[in-house]
Amino acid sequence: MTEKLRLFFTRLSLQTALLIILGATIFLYWYWLQQGAKDEGYPIYRVAVLWVLVLSFCLWLGNLFIYRFIQRAYSWESSFSSRFFLQLVLTLFFSLGCINLTYVLFKNAFTQLPPDQNQLILLNIYGTLFLVPVLSVQFGLLFLRKWKMAIIEQEKLKKEQVQSELFALRSHLSPHFLFNNLNILSALIEVENQPAQDYLDRFAQVYRYVLKNREIELISLSEELRFLESYNFLLQQRFSKALQIDIQVAPSYKEYLLPPLSLQMLIENALKHNKLSEKKPLQIKITTEDQDRLSVENNLQTKTLPPQEKTGFGLENIRRRYWLIARQEIDWTCTTAAFRVGLPLIKHS
Repeated sequence: MTEKLRLFFTRLSLQTALLIILGATIFLYWYWLQQGAKDEGYPIYRVAVLWVLVLSFCLWLGNLFIYRFIQRAYSWESSFSSRFFLQLVLTLFFSLGCINLTYVLFKNAFTQLPPDQNQLILLNIYGTLFLVPVLSVQFGLLFLRKWKMAIIEQEKLKKEQVQSELFALRSHLSPHFLFNNLNILSALIEVENQPAQDYLDRFAQVYRYVLKNREIELISLSEELRFLESYNFLLQQRFSKALQIDIQVAPSYKEYLLPPLSLQMLIENALKHNKLSEKKPLQIKITTEDQDRLSVENNLQTKTLPPQEKTGFGLENIRRRYWLIARQEIDWTCTTAAFRVGLPLIKHS
């Protein structure tokens, strides 16, 4: 029981805890007010305090539900103006309605006299004069917090892109130095040695793609697949029939977007964690699925890795980039026979 209570309080947010405390305070105050009323009736100032407590609880809880409801339909990132005005209007009308309803209920319950028209007019005027600056400050603080979070996430995304680039290149050579030496190497290759020339050309294409797209957040699936052809060519020269990559992508998805080098990192991940030979080839299937997703699946032929190589960087890098760019999650499943990763395909905005 103690462990369950500890977990309960650990998961309890500060806002929820404060609402529970406020609710308990209202109940205890109401009980105390009822006890005192037996002797001296209901003093108006005590009733006013109870009304303020109940009103605060209702406004807090109701506006919390409004915020969460609107958040599901309109995020701050995608539609700031629509979200701002919708929440402002709903919050203002709900708050005024809550003020009027609780006032009428308290007036009838504790004084046996319904409020007159002048009281309701003054209540709404004062309520509006109070709510407008409070809501303005609230939305201002919320905007500043979202703006700060956006800047922090941009910095995180830049860091992830740099790490992704380093992961893909696995080299600290400068581009100019590398391409100059590739040109020299190309001139030294004999004309008759076409396979060597082809390999060098494809290697240059792979490296050029990485350099070109290292600071781009999203790229079309068709471009990523063209890059993958060159990358697969290099892999075939090394592994031959021990590696089989099967790509079956529906044409309708070719212009959807994904973070660059995602497929290369998943193939690299499969090569890193699995044995492969011509008798037992590593088979990687890249297919499109319903609900705008791309599936990358490989058969499992697990090999033992040294502890220092078990970084888990590839999947985590892709997961963080998807979340920072599009607020979408990747998924993966592992069975005794296969490992599969599902990548969301992002539509053009």
